[in-house]
Amino acid sequence: MFSNISRRAFLRLSLASIFSAILGKFTSASAGAVIDDIYYPRQLITENSNYSRTIMWHSQNLHKKFDVVLKSGSGEETIHMARCHFFTDDGEKIFVYQVQLDNLQPNTQYVYQIRQDEAVTPWYQLKTSGNISIKALIFPDSQCSDGYVTWRNVATSGFTANPDTNLFINMGDLVDNGEAGYQWRQWFNAIAAFMPDRIFAPVMGNHETYNVNWKCRLPKAYLNYFALPNNLSKKFSGYYYSFDYGPVHFISLNTQFEEIDPIRSGLVPEQLEWLKRDIANSGKPWKVVLMHKDVINYDNLDSNAPLADIDVVGKTFMPVFDELKIDLVLTAHQHTYRRHDHIFNFEPSDKGPIYIDTGVAGNCYYDVPRTKRFDKVMLPQPERGNYLVLEGNESSLTVQCFLPNGKMMDMCVLNNKK
Repeated sequence: MFSNISRRAFLRLSLASIFSAILGKFTSASAGAVIDDIYYPRQLITENSNYSRTIMWHSQNLHKKFDVVLKSGSGEETIHMARCHFFTDDGEKIFVYQVQLDNLQPNTQYVYQIRQDEAVTPWYQLKTSGNISIKALIFPDSQCSDGYVTWRNVATSGFTANPDTNLFINMGDLVDNGEAGYQWRQWFNAIAAFMPDRIFAPVMGNHETYNVNWKCRLPKAYLNYFALPNNLSKKFSGYYYSFDYGPVHFISLNTQFEEIDPIRSGLVPEQLEWLKRDIANSGKPWKVVLMHKDVINYDNLDSNAPLADIDVVGKTFMPVFDELKIDLVLTAHQHTYRRHDHIFNFEPSDKGPIYIDTGVAGNCYYDVPRTKRFDKVMLPQPERGNYLVLEGNESSLTVQCFLPNGKMMDMCVLNNKK
C-alpha cells in the first residue's frame, strides 16, 4: 500500500486521543448519545426493510426492564420486549440490547422510543422502505487518528446535504483497531445524532479483525455491536449478509479471508456457495455488491505477469460476479475514489459489473498510483475525504461522488437493460 503516513506515525497520532477517552469511559450526555445508561440508539438493516427493523443500544450495566415502544401514524402503540447479552472486550464489559420490529407496513412512517428501567429516550423516526425507489449514503473507510473528528465532519456533511436519506452504509474499516474500545466510542459519538433515525448497514473491514496488539483476531466488537440479517451460517454469522431496499438487492460480502482464515477457515467457499443461492432467490431488478477490499492490485502495477493488476479478492469474486450478472460493485480499502467502470473477464469492457472504489471518510490518507487500464475517474491525490449518494428506481441507478464541501466530483448512471 502506498501511504503518506506510516503505521507507526498513525498509531502515535491515535494515542493522542486515548487520554481524553480514559477520562470519560463513555461519552457525555451533551453529545446526544447517552440517556441514563442508554448508549448510541441505532437502527440496523434487516433482510427486508419494507417490513422489519432491528433496534439496538448498549449500556454499562444490566437493567431489569427494557423495551421499545413503536407508534404508528394513527397513534397506535405496541410494546416490543428487547433481549440482552453482554460481551467483554478491551477490559470492558458491555451490555447490548436488541429488538427486531416485525410486521411493519411498507413505505410507512413510525416513531419509536426506548425504555430502560426509569429512563426513556425521545421519540425517534423510523421509516420503512417501499419497492419503487432508493436513496442511500455510502461512506468509505472511516478509521481515524483524530478522535474521529474527520469522520464526524464527512458524515455530517453527507447527512446535512441529504436529509431525506433513510439508509446509510459504511464500507468497512469503521475503526482503526477493532478491539480498541475508545475508538468504537469515538466512532459512535461522531454520528450519534444521526443513527437513531436512519437505517445503518455496515460492511466488515480488515481493521475490525485486529486486536490492540495489531494481531488478527475474530471481529468480536463488530459482531456484538451490529446484529445483521441471518445468513444461516454456523461459522460466519454476521460476517456477510444481504438485504433488500427499494428496487435494489444488496449483498455485503466479506473480503477478510487473509486475516480470518488462519483462525477460522472456510470463509471463501462458504460465501461463494451462499452468494449463488442468494442471487437466485432475489427478484429485484438491481444487484449491488458491497465489499471492503478493492479488486485492483495497486502494489503490483509494474509487473508484466498475467493479471498482475488484479488482486486475490478480484480473482476470487470477479468471475462469479460476471456469471451472476451483478450490476454494481462498491469497494473501499485503498482510501481513494476510483471509478473502474465495466470489467468483464478481468478486462475493461462495455458489459459486466461497474466497479467503484468509494474513497475515504477518515483521516488516514494514501497516495495511490493510477492504473490506466482500469482507473477511468480518480480524485486529486492525496484525497481528503468524500462520500457517495446512490439514488434510483427500477429503470436506472445513479452514483454521485461528493467532497465534504458539497462539490460533486463524479457521476455514474446505470440503465437497466434486462
